[in-house]
Amino acid sequence: MYELLKTIMIEELEVEAGQVSPDASREDAGLDSLATFELSLALSQRLGVTIADEDLFGLRTLADIAEFLEKRTAGLPGSPGASGSQAADRAEDREHAGLARLLGCGDDVHPDRPGGPAHQLARNETPFQPSAPVLDAITRAAAEANRYPDPACGALRAALARHYGLSPDRVAVGAGSITLLQALLTVTAAPGAAVAYSWPSFDGYEVLADLAGFRTVRVPLAEDGHDLDALAAAVDEHTRLVLLCNPNNPTGTASGETDLLRFLDAVPRTCLVLLDEAYCEYARDPGLGARLLTSRPNLIVARTFSKAHGLAGLRVGYLLAEPGLISRVHRMVMPLSVSDVAQAAAVASLAAEKELLGRVRETVAERDRVRAALLALGFDVPPSEANFLWLPLGARAQEFAAACASAGVDVRPYPGDGVRVTTGTAEDNDAFLAAAETNRP
Repeated sequence: MYELLKTIMIEELEVEAGQVSPDASREDAGLDSLATFELSLALSQRLGVTIADEDLFGLRTLADIAEFLEKRTAGLPGSPGASGSQAADRAEDREHAGLARLLGCGDDVHPDRPGGPAHQLARNETPFQPSAPVLDAITRAAAEANRYPDPACGALRAALARHYGLSPDRVAVGAGSITLLQALLTVTAAPGAAVAYSWPSFDGYEVLADLAGFRTVRVPLAEDGHDLDALAAAVDEHTRLVLLCNPNNPTGTASGETDLLRFLDAVPRTCLVLLDEAYCEYARDPGLGARLLTSRPNLIVARTFSKAHGLAGLRVGYLLAEPGLISRVHRMVMPLSVSDVAQAAAVASLAAEKELLGRVRETVAERDRVRAALLALGFDVPPSEANFLWLPLGARAQEFAAACASAGVDVRPYPGDGVRVTTGTAEDNDAFLAAAETNRP
């Protein structure tokens, strides 16, 4: 399904460029076509607007596919009711249904609909709603929704700069950190360029790198986490960028300061290193990346408000880097893509650090409780520094995930490798443990 989705998106870009007929391959695959309707944005821009979560490209569950389909339809010019054309609306409905059929995705698999999983542990979301101060900020900002947002995200950039002791020109803000990664790949792309990353890791890396024209280099993880020596050895004169997810998604393992410094010393300064710290709040050393910035001009730190901050639905992420690179990235980010509601919520969440830390402690305690229970059941579960656990089940991954789904628990399988399980509420986690007990090794 991953390869199919990637092919579909690349084909849409080729259609927009006039390189292929819009009907050339869609109809052969059983898809209904929107050949008579022009797409509203270039694919590179639409990715930045419509990706609903950093986990999208992995197509972790059928629910993720459903979410993608809904967002994709909303990104087209003939959104139902908006075009004034019943024919356009019917065409979009047909495409939505055709792609859903092709991917085996029915309308009843969305987690918010009847028939969806009772316990959603596949997306690495926090189970906590935004805190009261954040909800107040959202309400105040929503009252002025008739106004366009601040295109420079000035207040949020200033707040982030103060938080990290940096100048605002070292902060880029976008609609989720994945849109900023897309922009970064765009500004660093060159003929024959390569990007290297550990594997398995966040699967959006490969999709976005492919779309930007990079040659991708996977470096297998070591048994206990990133193989930083092998990753450094994979860098050659063609490598423009190294992507390092720390803590790593999906394994939850993290490299410490000593190992990272040795790795950064081994990578040429001409090669950029992006440290993706989406889950850093759950790590033992949450301030690691920001500390390293001052002495490493080729280092970029990516963080998000989607995970520990609980603002996944508002889409806010940021980069910390050298001013020159930040300026180049900002020029590639679609203007007005971060709403004032999202900006206000992020500023308030930064200020509500006490509440955030309390929720992180609760999640970490639940994560460790679940891990201890799994170990007692005979599962191999490496220590995690994120809000999820990794079960290296190998060939049993899909079977185990299916058994969990039958018990109403949605987890993320990586076929042939393992299963990732988000830490949810105590009720969610107990439901998962009950399913795991009946499917122990």
